[in-house]
Amino acid sequence: MPLSTALVRLLSTLAVVMLTLFSAAASVAASAADTVVIIDGDTLGRYNPILGHGRNGDSHIYQGLYRVETGVFTTQPKLVPVLASGPAVASKRNTVWRVPLRSGVTFSNGASFGAADVVATYRALLDPRSASSEIAAWDNLEKVTADGTNVVFHLKEPMADFDRRLINVIAPASAFDFAHLGRAEQASLNHHPIGTGPYALTSLRPDQAIFEARDDYWGAAPAVRRIVVRYTADDNARAQQIRAGEGDGTLLAGELAATFKAPEYEVLSVKSADWRGITLPAAHPVAGDDAVRLAVNYAVDRKGMVKDVLKGNGVANSTFLAGFYGNAYDPAEEFAFDLERARQILDKAGWKVGQDGIRVRDGQRASFKVIYFPNRDRARRDLTLATASALKKVGIEVIPEARDSGSINAEDYRTTPIMLGGGGIPYSVDGQIYHILHSKYANSSTGAIWDNGSDYRNPSIDKLLDQARSEPSAAKRAALYRQVQKAYHAKPAMLQLAYINHVYVKRNQGYRHDDALLEPHTHGVNFGPWYAIEDWTRDK
Repeated sequence: MPLSTALVRLLSTLAVVMLTLFSAAASVAASAADTVVIIDGDTLGRYNPILGHGRNGDSHIYQGLYRVETGVFTTQPKLVPVLASGPAVASKRNTVWRVPLRSGVTFSNGASFGAADVVATYRALLDPRSASSEIAAWDNLEKVTADGTNVVFHLKEPMADFDRRLINVIAPASAFDFAHLGRAEQASLNHHPIGTGPYALTSLRPDQAIFEARDDYWGAAPAVRRIVVRYTADDNARAQQIRAGEGDGTLLAGELAATFKAPEYEVLSVKSADWRGITLPAAHPVAGDDAVRLAVNYAVDRKGMVKDVLKGNGVANSTFLAGFYGNAYDPAEEFAFDLERARQILDKAGWKVGQDGIRVRDGQRASFKVIYFPNRDRARRDLTLATASALKKVGIEVIPEARDSGSINAEDYRTTPIMLGGGGIPYSVDGQIYHILHSKYANSSTGAIWDNGSDYRNPSIDKLLDQARSEPSAAKRAALYRQVQKAYHAKPAMLQLAYINHVYVKRNQGYRHDDALLEPHTHGVNFGPWYAIEDWTRDK
């Protein structure tokens, strides 16, 4: 064969190979273009509404009756119907709430959505056999019934803004065998979820979950066709993975997130109703003393903590009420930073400075431990240390103690101050503060073990909370909550420090997305820029 002919054939073969490789690469690139890889700091699995997945409508798999609107941070966001076809209608003095349901909705297993699915989800949630982590939040719910294409919620006591709780997600009735109902921890939904949402779980390993867009989704087809979630617990490791191109976004501490720069990355510091504060248990001889409780609230510089500890990613707050609650919030009732006033309160109550600088009364040193959870977030540790430094200036010794959150029991809550995070259901004032302050949750089996973690009792506040819960007038309800703040300022329950921002880093992939929402305590890959990932659109 002539050399020229062989060379032509060789070149022709190389051209075909190169074209094939180019086509394959283009195919991979096209596939990657509709895939988002997110690195999560929380373990994967437990995709079960009965265990809190999608508590605030934050699920790519499931949907709730309503969802919170995005982009609203200075007042309460509105509810957007999803599985509901319109607003909930109250009757019988706000003890009965009727919700009309959307038609034409299907689950990922092909079954049609209807009232029976809503009833079954709530029935499983309320059934003690499920051992649901959510049951404490629904202690005012008596039952849920179906009425044609409506569901009806029956309450034990009037609740004027009950509809604002109806954002938790719904599973199909077929997922619950009520004849043999077991603990939700062992349910198949944890690893094989079935929902009405735009994505379905197609692969799950301890280190990775893959969600694919449903071809049979009842709504508009998402532009993002695949979501890959990878698990890495450590903040620094997640940051390194994003820089190495191993992921497109993650949640980070503020100081780490600040190292990522535009235009390659977008850093979002999202406002939240997620508070950090220290319980002051009534059973503790120091932390439970009313004078100590009052003094420590004046002794900490909350604005300084937000600036220096949180690197600006938060808002100082001391009474749980905040600007996003509108007229229910009275900024005049916030605690000022006043070291001299704190010292005067302690002096008057008989807490005298000892030789080592720590106060003593009747032989009792003004000293207590504060437990914090290093496995939850860095802010808890840093705020605990900052509090210890601040309170030492007024003669109170704080001894930080790191513990895994899973090791804490009811006795710990009863006897030891704990740095908590809260705001699990914050889209009404009642949802934010009723379980924190009402004495029905003090030293009792009612509610979760962290409810009223200080075992706080204030009859005036109990009365105001109950009146506000049932008051149908929004203006009168707001006035009652302002009175709650005033009473709390005179006799605080905890040492609340701030509402923290949740900080996300996102690689620019050429998508446009809506603003984030005012986030609850829960945060991560279902929140931030990915809260409504199914609505992302390509830049033109």
